[in-house]
Amino acid sequence: MPDLLRRPYEPADAPALAELMNVIEEHGGGHPSHTAEELRGLITALVRDLASDSTMVFAGDGALMAAGFTTTPPPNGFRVYLTGGVHPRWRGHGLGRELLGRQLTRADEIHRVQAPGAAWVAEIPRTPLADEAAIRLYRRFGMTAARYWFEMVASTAQVPAAPTPDGLRLVAYSPKLDDAVYDAHMEAFAANWAFQHRDRSSWLGITVRSGEFLPELSLVALDGSELAGYVLTYDAEPERVYVGQLGVRRQWRRRGLAVTLLARVLDAAAAAGRKQVGLSVDADSPTGAVGVYERAGFTAEFTSVTHSIPLGSIPLGSIPLGD
Repeated sequence: MPDLLRRPYEPADAPALAELMNVIEEHGGGHPSHTAEELRGLITALVRDLASDSTMVFAGDGALMAAGFTTTPPPNGFRVYLTGGVHPRWRGHGLGRELLGRQLTRADEIHRVQAPGAAWVAEIPRTPLADEAAIRLYRRFGMTAARYWFEMVASTAQVPAAPTPDGLRLVAYSPKLDDAVYDAHMEAFAANWAFQHRDRSSWLGITVRSGEFLPELSLVALDGSELAGYVLTYDAEPERVYVGQLGVRRQWRRRGLAVTLLARVLDAAAAAGRKQVGLSVDADSPTGAVGVYERAGFTAEFTSVTHSIPLGSIPLGSIPLGD
């Protein structure tokens, strides 16, 4: 291994980080859609202390070889997310072991300081199933598969017929709807597996106020003055947009509203010159979301998996921190 530079993340690193994450995603059979703007916003919102919670590893020529981030849960949250990875060309030299060891050690520290009596977990949110080397590393640290996700895509050339349910009207997203959409999202997703309640400012910052948000391709459904459902869409790449949040409040479910919202996004994306719309869904969603997306024309592109370990259960003395 050449001499390496290790230091915390800086905002100017975002383009190199996006390139690294896309290479890792593509290597595992996933779809490379990370952008510098997206990652810069997420890190600002979710990583509390860059000095302690981020590591960037550079080669002597300045190339970014690996990166690792540890997030802090929101108030009353319990999931510490571990993100990052090692460039495929530099795997097999101990960098992944080093970074993941540091992340788990830091996650345990955050847990002991903030909520030592609470049941917390450290999670690696989503890794393509085809990235076998990464998954072997997680298992070496005692992490286990906790949830599977279908990464789905639909062509904008084939939009299903989906009339708006009686009594509802669709309107374009606008900032005046911020509060209503935030409240609806917290309500609609409260029982979902990966849900953590975030305060209004934090949630808006990583969704409708992010640089990737596309208000012109986002919609809400109204029943009179009440918000019944919403779909929020984000820029992913020149030919594809991404549905980041889709929710229907309980009293308006089972009326076809979700399919209607997705169909209108597909129409709008086609008009904007985009060929595809992507989204991610819990493979075991209790609301039947997978079937809803299939009815809207979405098919599974690949499968990813969340790995998890309870904090407080890790034998920290056994974590290898070096190469």
